This record gives sequence, structure tokens and C-alpha cells, in this order.
Amino acid sequence: MAIPESEVAEVVAAVSERMKDPTYAQLAVGSFVQSQPQVSKFLTAKMERLGGGEAVIHAVFHAEVLAECIRTHHGTDKTVSFARLDETSGVDPMGRLTEAEPALAAYLEGNVEARMRGVIAHVGLALVAVHGGG
Repeated sequence: MAIPESEVAEVVAAVSERMKDPTYAQLAVGSFVQSQPQVSKFLTAKMERLGGGEAVIHAVFHAEVLAECIRTHHGTDKTVSFARLDETSGVDPMGRLTEAEPALAAYLEGNVEARMRGVIAHVGLALVAVHGGG
């Protein structure tokens, strides 16, 4: 079952509130890198495609927002492997995420630059799949 739009909105509102703390984004990125080392390496490998080091940090931040939505919905946090990233690769990751998790795709559509959406959507698909979805 897809994550309801209302749950995604609650997480995004909570993240927006936490953003008032200037250290929050840095802590969120660090937390994601620790909890999802393979995904972090995957995103770093896409640095040039994403637009450089700063863009990778933004990608990791948005991946953390997706992960928080999934954690909140499923009540658990599971680590994505390189094998899971391979399994969820393919054509049109945004379209596939829209089909599997429309509220997560809508978040990306509204908050992430177009050139980064596909890569982050792929990460979203892997996060969803590791929790039994997709």
C-alpha cells in the first residue's frame, strides 16, 4: 500500500520546522550517509550527472526525506544494498516511483531540480523495495 499524501505532508512539515536549526540539514545528511552507505556511494558516483559535490549533498538530503517518509510509514529502517539498487534500476524511475508511491514522487516533483529527480527517484524505488514495496 502506498504512503498516503497526508503522511508525506506531515514528514515534510516536520522537516521544514527542523530546518530552522542551521545544523539540521548537515545532521540529516550525515545520518543518511551512516544508515545508507551503499546509497551514499551510489549518489557520490553520480556526482557529475547531478551537478557536482553540492548537488550530491542536496540529493542525499532529499533521499533522507524519502527515507524518513518510508520509516514513518513502515516503522522501520532497512539498509539498501548495491544489489537492491541494481534490481530497481531501469527506464523512467520517476514514472515507476509515481506508480508505486505517488506521494513520494509528488514530493520530488515539487522540491527537486529536474536533472536530479531520476537519480533520487531510483533511490526512492530502492528504499521502497527494501521495505517490501514496489
